[in-house]
Amino acid sequence: MKRFLPVIFLFSILLLTSCGGPKAYFDYDQKANFNQFESYNFYDQMETETGLNELDEDRMIQALNTGLSKRGFISSATPDFKINFYTEVFEKQSNSSIGLGVGGGGGVVGGGVSGGIPVGGSRLYMSITIEFTNATDDELYWQAVVEHQFNQDASPEERMYFFTEVVEKALENYPPEE
Repeated sequence: MKRFLPVIFLFSILLLTSCGGPKAYFDYDQKANFNQFESYNFYDQMETETGLNELDEDRMIQALNTGLSKRGFISSATPDFKINFYTEVFEKQSNSSIGLGVGGGGGVVGGGVSGGIPVGGSRLYMSITIEFTNATDDELYWQAVVEHQFNQDASPEERMYFFTEVVEKALENYPPEE
């Protein structure tokens, strides 16, 4: 049993590092006064196609409404800032592989062959970009891009959880600390 402990430990670390949550990237206008933005609304027609079906688009809007209201922002017909979002779906190859090697040598002759067998194949990810623009001049002042593994066969409840998780990750840095 003692021989298997290092193998179990390595497998546990591999499992924990391969199952990450959403990853977020942020950018913002350093000159923007974030205190002036208290109310929001969505663009009537999104600036670009969202890349989502109507049901998922509604889930994303619901997740943003919930996330922003928890942070004290209010939805308004005459908002301080407007929201736009869009998505992109892509595949990511697994970084995990099992290595194999063959080697030999003797005297002055040596040689070796090695290779890696990918484990896990590729996974589907969704990148969601959320943009906040000043309602007065339509200038972008904050943006978050969140990447998260996506399951096309997810149930409606799982999809709502997915969008809620993405929005929470995006809004954890809004407003940015200065």
